[in-house]
Amino acid sequence: MKRLVFCFDGTWNRLSADTPTNVVLLAASIQRASPKGVTQVIHYDEGVGTGRLEKLSGGMFGQGLVQNIREAYRFLIFNYEVGDEIYAFGFSRGAFSARVFLGFIRHAGILSRKHAARIDEAMAHYRQRLSGLDPEGQKVMRFRAEYARNICVDLAEDAWRTANIAGYVQGSSPLLQIKYLGVWDTVGAMGLPAVLPGSKWLNRKHEFLDTTLTDMVLSARHAVALDERRKLFPITLWDNIDALNRTRQFDSEDPKAPYQQKWFPGTHGGVGGGGDIRGLSDGALAWIVQGAKAAGLEMDIGPDSRMGGLFPDWTQSIDNMSKPKKSLMSALAADRAGPTALWEVSPSARRRWRAPAAALGEGLYRPGSLAKLTDALQSEADESPDLLPPQGAEFREHTVVAGDTLSKIARREYGDAALYTRIFAANRDKIDDPDEIFVGQVIRIPPPLPKDAA
Repeated sequence: MKRLVFCFDGTWNRLSADTPTNVVLLAASIQRASPKGVTQVIHYDEGVGTGRLEKLSGGMFGQGLVQNIREAYRFLIFNYEVGDEIYAFGFSRGAFSARVFLGFIRHAGILSRKHAARIDEAMAHYRQRLSGLDPEGQKVMRFRAEYARNICVDLAEDAWRTANIAGYVQGSSPLLQIKYLGVWDTVGAMGLPAVLPGSKWLNRKHEFLDTTLTDMVLSARHAVALDERRKLFPITLWDNIDALNRTRQFDSEDPKAPYQQKWFPGTHGGVGGGGDIRGLSDGALAWIVQGAKAAGLEMDIGPDSRMGGLFPDWTQSIDNMSKPKKSLMSALAADRAGPTALWEVSPSARRRWRAPAAALGEGLYRPGSLAKLTDALQSEADESPDLLPPQGAEFREHTVVAGDTLSKIARREYGDAALYTRIFAANRDKIDDPDEIFVGQVIRIPPPLPKDAA
């Protein structure tokens, strides 16, 4: 068994950029093998619009996206073996690509290597799925049974093969499952942005692309930008998070729910990275990485890794560039619709909303995208003020170094690792998970209680 990791970068984003996106940082920090010897193989895609000739067409209209997916699928065919685990990541249109890629796999299956020449035929079946030419899916079922026979995409296919393929034994082809999907601010689609005149008619040829999240993906996270206002960067949300979590007996409010979509402070790049200001994008990166690690992906986040300087800071600028580039895209602007439930708002956004004006460069944080939740946010702030710095207590400061954990610090400070909860409680404004702290982070150490000192 090995792990195949597909990383799709955003529009105009290159591997060689001086200020890498979260996709680059993540891809460069995936270990080549786990401590148990499981190989982890990475396919990195620079995204649409990176070629000299396609810079405009790829950036504005997404041209090249289907070809990028085709190349990723070809890599999958030649590297996949039954039992391998698949992970996918993406930012911006790369997030769209990652989602379309998994949707394509769900429709085409994974061709056997000896049938790799039938990629275009698989693409044709995918394109025709909405045409009405195969209303019951019989043609694509037979195609997969003949050329992608090693796996079934779902239980319905297993049942179909049992009923229609001579000699097929039910359950003999394992179900295809994707271990994890992590995406930052999925933008738009192919063709013209919907805000432009005539876009609906011109974009009809791209309607076959499928970004739906299904339970074929075992866990998934989507970090969405609260402060992106450009209409030419329309967000493509998942609309079935609650339903998917219920199938796994989880409430979507549960921080351990397998399917999560949360809104983070920051513009498009402020969430997905690619600028010289990384405080907010590091927070969204850490959240996606946390989900990937929980799904089994082995990451190197040590001091010498590409993510060695990971340092989330919810107080930093909502834009990730100290010198933002001027663009005609900013002329068409409007607030995003935003989240509709409090559990969809990330802890970093809640902290920023509660923070006094003096703590932030732009003053009080009141993005229009949070307008629907103003009362809920205020009520939460009144009832549970623990997301802001504690008042009226004296603490000693400690700068986190490599190898630190809250338990180790508690053992050193109090002689009892179990007292890490005291340190966690004193730092709820900066620590979301007691098992996750970052090198360089300054945390408060409460003074020992009399019994601790004894």
